[in-house]
Amino acid sequence: MSIVGHLSALWREMSRRGMRWVLAHRILARHPTLICDPTAIWDYAYDQIDSIIIGRRVSVGAFAEVVVYRHSPYSSVEGRLILGDAAVISTGVNVRAAGGEIRVGAGTAIGQNSILIAANHQIVSAVSYLYSRWNEERCGVEIGDNVWVGASCVLLPGSRIGDNAVIGAGSVVTGTVPAGELWAGVPARRVKVLQKAHDVV
Repeated sequence: MSIVGHLSALWREMSRRGMRWVLAHRILARHPTLICDPTAIWDYAYDQIDSIIIGRRVSVGAFAEVVVYRHSPYSSVEGRLILGDAAVISTGVNVRAAGGEIRVGAGTAIGQNSILIAANHQIVSAVSYLYSRWNEERCGVEIGDNVWVGASCVLLPGSRIGDNAVIGAGSVVTGTVPAGELWAGVPARRVKVLQKAHDVV
């Protein structure tokens, strides 16, 4: 590779890192009570920072990736992210709020390496899956207050989780989880009804 090739690659990498730093800095400046590890990645359109609403004392862990795009060429549904007061996004969590809204309630914790997906591609005959339109009828993820989502869970578009619910580690949520219930498995199913918010499971 020539010196020009090396310099070009270096410039691209430095530009990418610089933009990530700017986007993260803007989030921290706008939300002074946010506790965010410096390795967390914030990816959003520069002029659409108002699509990200963050409450007080929210925590975002190391290597989390938060992607929020209000507009997408694959969907007419707007993307948005809302994190309630004292919500916790743990290490390695991947949040993809494009083509739908992701809402995480107050006091809710999303366990390590979990994935929240607001929209997914439709499977259409004779169309490349990667470039097909996103499903606009089943989109968004809504998680209530005081919810515990265990490590390595996947919350697919259309997931709705009620207040005080618990999702067991490694579960895949595809629909509605009523308030105050413990669900687990692939796909997640009800394990038991919690008597109160402070039950130990």
